[in-house]
Amino acid sequence: MARWDVYEIPVDTGLFTPLGLQPSAVCRLGFNAAGSWLKEHAISHRTLIAGHHTGFVVWSAQLNFDKPVCYLDADSLELRVTGRVRGAGTQFECEVAIGEATRMWACCVPLRLDGDPALSGTAARMGADVLAAFLPDEVDPRPHLSPVPQLCAEVESDGRVLAQGRTQFVVHRHQCEVADQWFWPEAVSLVSCGREELARSHVGLRSGIATPLRRIDLLYNRPFFLFDEGAVVSTAYSWRERLVFVHNLQGIEGGRPRAIAVEQFDR
Repeated sequence: MARWDVYEIPVDTGLFTPLGLQPSAVCRLGFNAAGSWLKEHAISHRTLIAGHHTGFVVWSAQLNFDKPVCYLDADSLELRVTGRVRGAGTQFECEVAIGEATRMWACCVPLRLDGDPALSGTAARMGADVLAAFLPDEVDPRPHLSPVPQLCAEVESDGRVLAQGRTQFVVHRHQCEVADQWFWPEAVSLVSCGREELARSHVGLRSGIATPLRRIDLLYNRPFFLFDEGAVVSTAYSWRERLVFVHNLQGIEGGRPRAIAVEQFDR
């Protein structure tokens, strides 16, 4: 039986907007809880890096909000977390439930580290000693497949374009982790900036800042590093009775997006 851990944290106004939990806060809380689960049941991420020259990088993530969780709802938040290996040791996936209404999934790819300060590396399977720490039902031979490419194709094919915009940014150190590359929840914050800028200038998109986010799917292709310049290229669609924003996070060199995010709101 898969192991679930439960953590309780006090609520803090900094975790919330007037509409509920900040999506980026869900990512940070969830990933910290997953790190604690990994340390308790398998191996800590620090030991994995220092002792096994292996790191995890988030490749795909999804947040679902069945209903808003607001600051005045309770004195604390309960996080339930579990982890599993997927794809014959080529992925680690964590699932985090915050209360009954919010869920986060994040799929990480293990990297064999080169030993440089930037913690660069190449994709590699987890070692047999790490895999042995997982229970049989915490190992799924099927790899996780990101829903983002198919979701983008459906929205772009069947949706109606409402507006487009571009919001520039620079990655600073407070947005980075130890390797001086952006910490992956920053993508959620940056696409929120792109959406809000677009909604401010188009009356028909006001539900994108006045109603709670229902779901966000993210796909990470390549990180941004300290002082990298980039832009969030945002397109708003009307799709299946929802307001949807598709965001491409691009470097100044253009080309393939370094990350893609799809946000969905009720109309």
